[in-house]
Amino acid sequence: MKKQLLALGMGTLMLLPALCGVAACGGGGGENKDGKSYNITVWVGEGTDTLTKQQIQRFNETNEDGVTFNANVLIVSESKAVGDASSKPQSCADIFCFAQDQLARAVHGNLLMPLNTGSVNAITSSCDERSVEGAKIGGSIRAFPLTYDNGYFMYYDKRVVKEEHIGSLEDILADVDAYKGEDGLPRNFSMNLTDDGGSWYSASFFYATGCESEWTTDDEGNFIDYSDTFNSEQGLIALKGMQKLLKFPKYNASAEVSDFSAGIPSAVVVSGIWGYNAAKTALGDNLGIAPLPSFWVDANGNGQKDEGESYQLKTYLGSKFMGIKPQSDPYRAAYLQKLAQFLTNEQCQRERYDAVGWGPSNKAAAEAATTSPALNALNDSATTPQGQYPTGWWAKLDVMVGNAKTSTGDDASLNALLSTYSNALNELKKS
Repeated sequence: MKKQLLALGMGTLMLLPALCGVAACGGGGGENKDGKSYNITVWVGEGTDTLTKQQIQRFNETNEDGVTFNANVLIVSESKAVGDASSKPQSCADIFCFAQDQLARAVHGNLLMPLNTGSVNAITSSCDERSVEGAKIGGSIRAFPLTYDNGYFMYYDKRVVKEEHIGSLEDILADVDAYKGEDGLPRNFSMNLTDDGGSWYSASFFYATGCESEWTTDDEGNFIDYSDTFNSEQGLIALKGMQKLLKFPKYNASAEVSDFSAGIPSAVVVSGIWGYNAAKTALGDNLGIAPLPSFWVDANGNGQKDEGESYQLKTYLGSKFMGIKPQSDPYRAAYLQKLAQFLTNEQCQRERYDAVGWGPSNKAAAEAATTSPALNALNDSATTPQGQYPTGWWAKLDVMVGNAKTSTGDDASLNALLSTYSNALNELKKS
């Protein structure tokens, strides 16, 4: 099946000289009114389905080829789209949106059709170079950058956390622990540091201390090598910092901004752009937004914060992408690429920013996106570029973090967790 789909993708590329005059090679084609209509399925992130339907309708009304798309637009989380498509490739949407860390998996599973010259030119000429690099596997651009905002930061309740404390994890925890509100309810600190998907957030502690985990892929999205320094003195410091939060009595294992309205409300939620509207609704004028704080570890054992013992938490920062599944009809494939170009152009990205606050990957749209406190907090954050990682890596990190919560916290037990993690990566490489 994989070879057949690859052949179809290459066939589309071979036909591009003929199709350039019809549809998708960067413009033109007005002289050839095709008049075709296609039924398609589109997967988009939460809160953008209605807007996407409107944008596709505008494409139908304005494209010079006379092509229309009858689109069934469905909400499928960008974090789950590639997994859903991998498990049932025949039911994958024609166009689907997904997170950057899933790109290699999508390429390896042959879920993405090759992009034609017009699409590549449109991407490289209009998008932030970091999102362009993030869209590459084996040196080739594989998908359309949709956003450059895939990271996380801190939402907080200004009634609980003092502004002068937002840079220090320890000061924030002290504020949360001491808070006594009129409602008589305590407050929690929410961050997903669990063994069920929390690795994307827990990595911030390791990157804070200078650890790295870099994975190399070949042109087909296979992971062929890696360099990982989590099993180190810096990794030990990271686990000690993480344990401050994991063992905090009012820690809540979640990244949902709905926690601000929970029975026991949270005063802090570590989450991303997607949570802004709900956080604003929950807290109103009491909503504060800031980059992740720093933490410190008493390496000298004197109970005081000495120079070099403070570490700034780092968020991943990357893109969300729009991809097109391989098509058997080369004309349909070409028109779908033209639609994807349209849905990721400056105007459409500006509209998403205005509607749901998504940070544009389009350079011109990004220059105008200056009014969002959430996006500004992300842009002010210490960051680590989002890389590509095998599914197994996330799982191994999840397991280590899950065990860290119950660990006694002495150096020997934490080093044992790091060693087990490192050995698991060696086995992962062999598989």
